[in-house]
Amino acid sequence: MSQPFKFKQFSIQQAHNSHKIGTDSMLLGAWVNGNFKSILDIGTGTGILALMLTQKNPSAQVVAIEPHFESWQEAQSNFLAAPFNNKPLAIQTKLQDFNTTEQFDLIITNPPYFQNAFLSEDVDRNRTRHTVELPLEELYENVKNLLADHGVFACVIPFDEEKNHCIMAEKFGLYPTKILRTLREDETPKRSLLQFSKIQQVPEISTLLVKNANNQYSTAYIELTKDFYYKDLSQENKS
Repeated sequence: MSQPFKFKQFSIQQAHNSHKIGTDSMLLGAWVNGNFKSILDIGTGTGILALMLTQKNPSAQVVAIEPHFESWQEAQSNFLAAPFNNKPLAIQTKLQDFNTTEQFDLIITNPPYFQNAFLSEDVDRNRTRHTVELPLEELYENVKNLLADHGVFACVIPFDEEKNHCIMAEKFGLYPTKILRTLREDETPKRSLLQFSKIQQVPEISTLLVKNANNQYSTAYIELTKDFYYKDLSQENKS
């Protein structure tokens, strides 16, 4: 078995997940803030977002759904091994089949996002990266129904898909409240972290450089994620 990815307060096994832990989920889980009592993680994969949000909201009810059996099993094991008293609940289901009357304060996802790209021969990789099983319209339709009136929906996507997501969200009465655009080393946009609500307003827009030209993590990235990384990224920059 591969070594677990160790965080300050929990560890994650990811041997059976084709979507490994990366900066997208780290950024999203660290960026979203609020006093949430009920949280839904769509397509939890390893369970990283559910565990990060549990760390930040220890009294919240966190539900994590995942359609892929092996990924669901691995997330469930990661939840059970976590030291939190109030552990996330892992449910094996597609979002479209998630049967609940509950509405959530926060819905979060690192979704599949390639809509018009060639599929690889790796079925699991296609499932986690392409919108084959979760089309954009179905994502936002279900989010609208599952989100509480006061709630927020947060996701991370390629910067090039930002406009498409905002258009689709508005179709279902969801409006951007915060946008964080991550930058490459040359300061061109790479990812968009989006937060939506059912209340229309002018969004707060900001940027964040993840790594500098020397391939070192930026001070802003280190500061944002410092409560989660077990290793000291600032010391890595000095090595």
